[in-house]
Amino acid sequence: MNKYLFLLYFLACLSTSKLAFAQCLDQTTAYKAGEELWYDVKYNWGVIWVDAGEVMFAVEEAKWEGYDAHWFKGYGRSMPKWDWVYKVRDTFDAIGTQEQLKPLYFHRNTKEGSYKVSNKYWFDTEQKNISAEVYNSDETETMKKNVSYDDCIWDVLSAIYYARNLDFSGFKKDQKIPFNLIVNGKVYNLFVRYLGKEKLEMPDEKVYSTIKFSALLVEGTIFDGGEDMTVWVSDDKNKIPLKVQAKIQVGWVKAFLKSTKGLKYGEITPLNP
Repeated sequence: MNKYLFLLYFLACLSTSKLAFAQCLDQTTAYKAGEELWYDVKYNWGVIWVDAGEVMFAVEEAKWEGYDAHWFKGYGRSMPKWDWVYKVRDTFDAIGTQEQLKPLYFHRNTKEGSYKVSNKYWFDTEQKNISAEVYNSDETETMKKNVSYDDCIWDVLSAIYYARNLDFSGFKKDQKIPFNLIVNGKVYNLFVRYLGKEKLEMPDEKVYSTIKFSALLVEGTIFDGGEDMTVWVSDDKNKIPLKVQAKIQVGWVKAFLKSTKGLKYGEITPLNP
C-alpha cells in the first residue's frame, strides 16, 4: 500500500517513446466547474485485493492573470487503517484556460512515507517558457530551471482532462495518440494506444459501454516497462475514467470510479438496469 496506488500516477507514468507531435488535437469540453470524481484504489496483496486508498478529482472556476480559467484539483491518500504501514497524502493543483485548456500553473505536493516531492510550473504562453521549481527528498535544495514551451505541453493533471476531451471516433483500433507531458521538470513525448470499445462490468455489477486504451509504462523501480496499464473511459460525452488497471513489480493495482457530482452531461447510464 504505497505510492504505486494512485490514479494520478497511472495516468502520468507513461513510456518515453519518442514520437513527433507538432499539433494539438481538436477538443470538445467533457467537463464543467463543479464536477467531482471519487475513486477507490485496490491493491493485489498476495491472493486477495484490499482497499488501499482513494483519489478525488475536482474542477472549479478561476481567474489567472486575466484568463478565464479552470482550477483542477487532484487528491490521493492511503486509507487511514494502512497509514501505519505507509502513509500517503498527495495533492495536485493545475490551472488552465477554459477555452483551449492551455496550462497556466501547476503544483504537485506529495508526501509518501518519509519521501516528499514539490513541483511547481509557471507556463508563459507569450514567451513560450515554463519556469520550473523541482524538489524531492533526495536533493538538498530546490532546483530552478526554464523549459521551452509550446502549445501542446501539459502537466500531469491537465493532461487527464485533455485526454477526456479527445474525440475518439476518428481513431482506428491500435492507433497511437501522442502528447507531450512535463514531469519533474522534463518534457516527454508520450502516447496512449486506442483499443476500441468494450463492455465493462463494475464492482456493483452494472455494465457500461466504454472506450478502452492502454499506455506504455516507464521502466524503473515501480514498473517493469511495457504496455501494462489499461484505462476504460465512459463512452458518452462525459468521457469519465471508470476503471484503471496497472501491473507493477509487486502485483497489480486497480482504481474504480466510486461516485460523481456535477457532471456536465448528467449521470453515466449503465447498459443494464
